[in-house]
Amino acid sequence: SKNTLGDLAYLKRSGLADRIVKLAAAGATEIVGICGGFQMLGREVRDPGSVESDVSRAAGLGLLEVQTVMRGEKTLVRSSARHAPSGLTVEGYEIHHGQTTSASLAALFVRPDGEAAGLGTADGRIWGTYLHGVFDADGFRRWFIDRLRLRRGLPPASRILAAYDIEPALDRLAASVRRSLNLEAIYRLMGLGR
Repeated sequence: SKNTLGDLAYLKRSGLADRIVKLAAAGATEIVGICGGFQMLGREVRDPGSVESDVSRAAGLGLLEVQTVMRGEKTLVRSSARHAPSGLTVEGYEIHHGQTTSASLAALFVRPDGEAAGLGTADGRIWGTYLHGVFDADGFRRWFIDRLRLRRGLPPASRILAAYDIEPALDRLAASVRRSLNLEAIYRLMGLGR
């Protein structure tokens, strides 16, 4: 989300917010929020400086005991964190204006500097993180899916079935673009003669 308060208002208008809250109350669905979604899971989102919106505050979904305040300075950092329940390390990036805090929740994802990169309920059914790419970590993704399988009475796979490695895919895409386009002509048209 580039506008957490605007997107939160849309969820409420469309009825999706009520549906998410009902799913959470039923306890059979894991609710995960990443970045703006994490912020929306909380009690309140405030934007006193109109950083993302002209709305100064709105009630969140109330599913996590967190509050978010939008700050003028944007966090933009590559980050890693240890996922406390599994002990696994995940990597990703953070790109957000909000600062999310909680007086009652323990950190679910902990950065090497000891700061929280995500928080969740004690039973782990509702959680959020600022780490984009959290599911790119093969081991963590397998742990997450196996836990969902166990909740449904299915046996865990207990091994990585699909490895995620975006670099070879990006290399193939770049090679295809190079073969398909006259990049030298494009560079010249852009005034970037090479």
